[in-house]
Amino acid sequence: MNRREASKRQTRSLIMEAAKKMFLETDLDKCTMRAIAKNAGVSPASVVVHFKNKCALMEAVLSEDIERAVERAVASMPQEGDFAERIAHIWRCMFTFYAGNRDLYRFFISRTVFESDEETPSIASEMSDFLNYVVGLIECEKQEGRLAPEVDSGVMAQMLFMEYFGVLVMFFRDASMTPEVAAEAVLAMIRQTLSGLTRRQTP
Repeated sequence: MNRREASKRQTRSLIMEAAKKMFLETDLDKCTMRAIAKNAGVSPASVVVHFKNKCALMEAVLSEDIERAVERAVASMPQEGDFAERIAHIWRCMFTFYAGNRDLYRFFISRTVFESDEETPSIASEMSDFLNYVVGLIECEKQEGRLAPEVDSGVMAQMLFMEYFGVLVMFFRDASMTPEVAAEAVLAMIRQTLSGLTRRQTP
């Protein structure tokens, strides 16, 4: 990496660190690009060079946080055992992660997740990678004979994600819902989904 690239990477890192600190500590409406630039010690023009608007900056911060949370969830997921429980473990970890600052992540998600892939490429890429990971888990279940071979792994992965996302919306809307309650709700949905797909074992 040459000096110019290193400088650009350092500037981007300073901006993201300042933005995240402000997002956590300041009224989000007051987190303007100019204010973030001031706290990062860079010019407003430098912020725009790296992030064309506040949505892009929020997406960068959110996608970085989500990537780390997913990595921790996957790393701690049991490698053997009940498929539904293993998938629910990931969702439980994500609900716990979001509960760490529910208001902030509600704001981030409401401003980024519903944008187009062109506007939020990092989130789109992470979602695609994660769905491919779940497809791999489903394929393993099919190979082991625990899921019917005709199951469309891609469609099923999307179903599982939509079940999680539906509960995530409820989780953000209902401050009394704990991560455990949310995870149990998703687990019940997963089991209902699997009840029509799981190959019955004969005695």
